[in-house]
Amino acid sequence: MVEEPKITEMRPEISAGEIPVGEIPVYITKSNFYRVVHADGIYGGGTPTPSNIMMTFYSHRVPFPEKAVNDAKGNEIVSKRDAKFGIEQEYEVSVVVSLEMAKTMLIWLNNTIKNTEILLQLRNQQK
Repeated sequence: MVEEPKITEMRPEISAGEIPVGEIPVYITKSNFYRVVHADGIYGGGTPTPSNIMMTFYSHRVPFPEKAVNDAKGNEIVSKRDAKFGIEQEYEVSVVVSLEMAKTMLIWLNNTIKNTEILLQLRNQQK
């Protein structure tokens, strides 16, 4: 079962000899490739490795022009711009998780949705 994180008071550094029984410190760092990714959708499914699930998050945007032409002053000649019509679906990142992790994520996501809906209701009542 996944529990919602509880806000606790900050504790000063504890030396290894002073760690309370039954507690293990967890130090949080961000990898060099950590980034925030916006997702408009998700694509994925099972993988060839049994019990793994792959999720690919993507975003939608207007396609970038493939070619632009500028005049001698550096101003773009818009009529000569070469761009695709439609929507670009850009795959941002794929995440592969075990079936057990996917179940844990589902519980976390359900709890997070409920908490967010409660916060939105409270904000709307305050208006």
